Amino acid sequence: MIYQLNKVSHHFFPELSDWLGEVKDHRIDNCCKYSMSNLLTQVIHMFQVQGSTRNNMNQLRKNGSYFKDNFEALHGDMQLAHFDTVNNVIKTVDAGDLILVLGKMINALIRSKVINPAEGYYHIVMDATGVASYHTPPLDGALSKKKNNTTTYYASVLEAKIITDNGLCLSVASELLSNEGKGFYDKQDCELAAFSRLADQLHKLFPRLPICLHLDGLYANATVMKKCEQYGWKYIITRKDGNLPKLDEQIKDTLEKVSFVYPEVLNPGQKEANLGDVQYLWAANLQHQNHQLNYMEGRFPKHNSQAVTKFAYITNLNINLDSPLLQSIVRRFMSSGRSRWLIENKGFNDQKNNGFNMEHKFVRKSIMNLYKYYILLQIAHIIHQLTIKSKAVVKLVKQSKVTIKMLWDRLKSVLLERVLCKETIMQNRQRCQIRLEKIKRREDKPINLTKPIS
Repeated sequence: MIYQLNKVSHHFFPELSDWLGEVKDHRIDNCCKYSMSNLLTQVIHMFQVQGSTRNNMNQLRKNGSYFKDNFEALHGDMQLAHFDTVNNVIKTVDAGDLILVLGKMINALIRSKVINPAEGYYHIVMDATGVASYHTPPLDGALSKKKNNTTTYYASVLEAKIITDNGLCLSVASELLSNEGKGFYDKQDCELAAFSRLADQLHKLFPRLPICLHLDGLYANATVMKKCEQYGWKYIITRKDGNLPKLDEQIKDTLEKVSFVYPEVLNPGQKEANLGDVQYLWAANLQHQNHQLNYMEGRFPKHNSQAVTKFAYITNLNINLDSPLLQSIVRRFMSSGRSRWLIENKGFNDQKNNGFNMEHKFVRKSIMNLYKYYILLQIAHIIHQLTIKSKAVVKLVKQSKVTIKMLWDRLKSVLLERVLCKETIMQNRQRCQIRLEKIKRREDKPINLTKPIS
């Protein structure tokens, strides 16, 4: 497994070490035993092998029979430093430089067609999550909330992840949330302010990329719509009940709408498909504060139940109402809107509960320095996802009938107790072909929607 992880990393990101080396180094040159690339690679390695904490990595370095030697074999001429040394350098690094590395990785995957557009756009989900909480205030800015005379401080980020048809959910950029000097925590104000900064960052990283943003109901406002229109982006925003109430009257009165019923699989991924009639609605050319938008709704019956779940979205994606493909396109838009769950399940949940230890306080006195560890975790998680999606690992899981977690437990044991074969490691650095497992879907043929369909 460790060989495949190393092989995937070198195959998709052969320049990763160079990119990490380009992070600005503020140390005095003649006092540096370890390169910037060396020390940042150590943090990524910690997350890749699920080493949990800085202290635990130091223990593995000291007591693991071959852990140190294996790190050096996997990463060329790099040496495994004490993590206090690593942390001292992390303090001096600019988080923006680390974000640039993420951007280069995503661009590499786009060029190699690992990430492909869906209906003409690259779909990026934005959502906020908590990273850590403190009972004593960090030295730099942090969200704070007071309850029962107790103040709690939070490290939270607004994350942007690109999602793909085969289930990848890869970080592209992020922004720290802050109280913006208000002295109190307001979720809506904090996230909307962070959205503006993150949108600017995204546009700077990918100025010509056709993007469709997926956002929750918090972002259903004119400010967000204006920012998307400014950069030529499309959006699909969840519409919650009671949100934008004036739209209800427009939806009711407009003649530019279509409703239809279509049988859908209610339990995707199961051996026996259960179909249910889904009621769809598409309403076009609505207005919100001088912004033109469309509304779509799907009412899905719950499997083995009389209950119905409603999914509703506003979007600036367009469809010609006379198009013979209208039903197919509305269904695909709805499926795309519902894919927001990937950022919670494949993203945050994976990083918090499946070995990456995202909520651990790797730094206790600085939110910004903790955030730098968070960005390096995202780099490790990209490589992790590509590894477990590779056909070699998928085949191994099926044949050995073990879980991914068990494979990673074995990986750590191998690094501790066995000497890795340097010849195999060198072979993994040669050009090769790595195929990723695709999710089989019963869907219509993809349609390019870079322009409205007629």
